[in-house]
Amino acid sequence: MNCCYKGFINEFLALHKNQWLDEMITNYKLLCGEDPSESQINAWIDCHSKLVESLMKYKDKKYYLIFEYELPHEGGRRPDLILLTQNSVRVVEFKEKEGISRADLDQVSAYSRDIKNYHQFSYNKHVTAVLIPTKSVEKLKEFDQVYACSPDKLGEVIDSLDAEEISYEPKEWLNSPYEPLPTLVQAAKTIFKKEPLPYIRRANSAGIPEAVEELKNISKTAREKEERVLILATGVPGAGKTLLGLKFVYECFKDDSKKQSIFLSGNGPLVDVLQHALDSKVFVQPLRHYVKHYGIQKREVPKEHIIVFDEAQRAWDLEHVRKKHNIDLSEPDLMIRITDRIPSWAALLGLIGEGQEIHNGEEAGIKQWKEAVKKSKMKWKVICPSKIAHIFEDVVEVVAIDKLDLNTTLRSHLSEDVTTWANKLLRGSILEAKELSLKINLEGFNMYVTRDLDKAKRYCQKRYEGNKEKRYGLLASSKAKILPEYQVDNSYDTTKQLEVGPWYNYGLDNELSCCKMNKVATEFACQGLELDMPIVCWGEDMLWQGTSWKKFEQGGAKAKDPNQLRLNSYRVLLTRGRDGFIVFVPDTSVLDDTYEVLLESGVSKL
Repeated sequence: MNCCYKGFINEFLALHKNQWLDEMITNYKLLCGEDPSESQINAWIDCHSKLVESLMKYKDKKYYLIFEYELPHEGGRRPDLILLTQNSVRVVEFKEKEGISRADLDQVSAYSRDIKNYHQFSYNKHVTAVLIPTKSVEKLKEFDQVYACSPDKLGEVIDSLDAEEISYEPKEWLNSPYEPLPTLVQAAKTIFKKEPLPYIRRANSAGIPEAVEELKNISKTAREKEERVLILATGVPGAGKTLLGLKFVYECFKDDSKKQSIFLSGNGPLVDVLQHALDSKVFVQPLRHYVKHYGIQKREVPKEHIIVFDEAQRAWDLEHVRKKHNIDLSEPDLMIRITDRIPSWAALLGLIGEGQEIHNGEEAGIKQWKEAVKKSKMKWKVICPSKIAHIFEDVVEVVAIDKLDLNTTLRSHLSEDVTTWANKLLRGSILEAKELSLKINLEGFNMYVTRDLDKAKRYCQKRYEGNKEKRYGLLASSKAKILPEYQVDNSYDTTKQLEVGPWYNYGLDNELSCCKMNKVATEFACQGLELDMPIVCWGEDMLWQGTSWKKFEQGGAKAKDPNQLRLNSYRVLLTRGRDGFIVFVPDTSVLDDTYEVLLESGVSKL
């Protein structure tokens, strides 16, 4: 059972209201494991009375109704009604109100979008979103591909689209595979529970399974030939590099009784979130602790032969390590030296992202790995995509394998376009950003801007009301000093105390959850992670002045290019959303031009 009621229109109309209601309640208990609330039952009664009147004219039509269909793997998300005709799927949401809110429109739009993208039987159907405020009359209007109508106008919406009777068996639709894209944390949980990774249509097309198999083959060869191999896998933001690394380590981990593989990340928040979600510190460990233990203190030789280094392009340079540990080695130097000490063979995989260096000491990039390999007294081989192979050719043997370049993003439906849009915005190409925003909005990724933080919070609460799996919260740049004046405490002393694991993993019923929207995550706490709807709090460290962004300068800054780190930070902040984002621009004259340029770039006023 994956819904509360299903049947043709004539079957629905033949049932007495109380019979229908009893069936809804019984199946809801089976589906959800609990009794429906009184408000839920009242909403069903209201919905029933309105539908009986609207659907009477279709009593002889073979149209199929599905109430409270539960989207698989989506944490209990259920559209109120699915109405099936031959070539169309109408996703209908009822609201016991007279007016129409943006949150309600976006909620039903997201249902429609996900069914279109993830429900196999609906791929080639015309999927339409319909919002019905049940206390309204004589209303019919279209908002960004969502029909908003009063109950008396539902027939007009049905008639305006495909109204051919269905010739297929409704169970084909009900039993069709639904393949949502999991969050990184959800995917990691699935991997760690020793279950098969759910079939992900986009992930397969992006080449992750092929890349994992390639990595396993490389490691097997290295073991057999007793080689030391530096493998570099590249990818655009959101391409699944971390997921690739986790999957690779786990595949090796589960096949090896000695557990000779480990995933390391310098992204402390990512480690915290994964360790918290997995309830284990074995599978994922902090890079800094590993480097200190095996590289600086040299306490012992690692038992792992397979090591994954996440965000390898962000490895600390020599200068930064010197300041921290008083030794003249970069993190790549240390990792190569550690791996040199591992007996027989080793496979060191570095996952390389693009344009996301946000910390001091992370700006030296891939060339540090060339220097580290060059210094080694052991024989190394480098295996990497052809686009970076030239960096190593004069130092070691290089094998180019382009399966290790992940160039399709997985983060959400339009993440490639959102990343491109953010790049255009931050380059100052406002007209190009505006043009791209039209496609992004049409595909159901919502980009909003407001000067009222409470309005942004209310939108998130309303849009995800009743959905325990959705996550929304406040993000902000660490260098924006003006925000605490506007109830966004992004101060260093406050944000360093953020419990990142609970913040991402817990739902609204926990005080530590991001959904409480009372604690802020900066670029350092959100890189590599996602929220369904982040509220990006904009600061005076990224100001639009005239025709370009004001160059960010910082007195006494340790960074080589503080302005580039600010641009990278805002790129990170703007690309964390799965369903969209809201930008909160404080209502101060200093940010007036910034607010206006965001509107000009295609971000809609909330």
